[in-house]
Amino acid sequence: MKALTATLLTKLDQNGCKGTLVPIHHLHSLQQEMLELYQSRLLNNELIHNYLNDFQYDYSTVLPNAQSIIIAAVPQPITRLRFIWRGKEQDIIVPPTYIYTEAEKLVLHIAESELKKRNFSLVRAKLPLKLLAVRSGLSQYGRNNISYIGGMGSFYRLIALVSEMPSDSDSWRDIQRMPACNNCWACLNSCPTKCIDINRTIIHASKCLTYINESSEIFPDWVDCTWHNSLVGCMRCQLACPQNQNYILTANLKNILTESEIDLLLSKNDFTGLPKTTWDTLEKLNLTEYELTTLQRNLKALLLR
Repeated sequence: MKALTATLLTKLDQNGCKGTLVPIHHLHSLQQEMLELYQSRLLNNELIHNYLNDFQYDYSTVLPNAQSIIIAAVPQPITRLRFIWRGKEQDIIVPPTYIYTEAEKLVLHIAESELKKRNFSLVRAKLPLKLLAVRSGLSQYGRNNISYIGGMGSFYRLIALVSEMPSDSDSWRDIQRMPACNNCWACLNSCPTKCIDINRTIIHASKCLTYINESSEIFPDWVDCTWHNSLVGCMRCQLACPQNQNYILTANLKNILTESEIDLLLSKNDFTGLPKTTWDTLEKLNLTEYELTTLQRNLKALLLR
């Protein structure tokens, strides 16, 4: 079984990815740790409801012989959307992890191809991925609560699978923060909302600009329009982080949205009449996961300020 595990991890590595396996019993540890986080009151109830209530820790009904959790990281660039609007070239960025379809297809293809050689099955897992990656030894937390991997920085997409393949070793470990963070305050100093707190290990997530602009609510009055920098999410702390400086890659998508499509997204109150081509583009960018009123609000913040 060690040979199959080694082959799987080598195949991931050959495709620019990184991965590891841990025994399935650690699902219980993850569940308990998340429960303790909920009970600590370090996160507000709205954030827990929106982001943390949909995890699944029991796969016995869909994969009764599950024996391991595979966690993989696929490198991801910043995506820069370039288009002409009002006679000027505009750049709007989408951070890594948001455009993910091809990344997830790659990991699934590699894992399924290798595991079927031994008739092992697998299923997609919905788990707290950053915590799983850190606990498994694949990554380490930064001061900003984003996780980092050597050779990738924080620019990657995490994917978890539950499989029937046994895990011959166990790399499970205590939560670790990068030693480089001990005497570095770059993310803290770059954060416009001051959600990164030197006195606690968990950021004030409800103040994070990523959380605010993924929400469907109107922006709080205290949010300055000049802070916005991405169509969704925020790149301030990641771009400031010294651990990312060698891994900042950008994929430029030119004219993926026309000026008329941008105008429709900015002006429509009813989005049911959007052209199919616009819907197809938003789906390609994995942006249909958000309410279009949210994207409209964010576009206005970036283009009309």
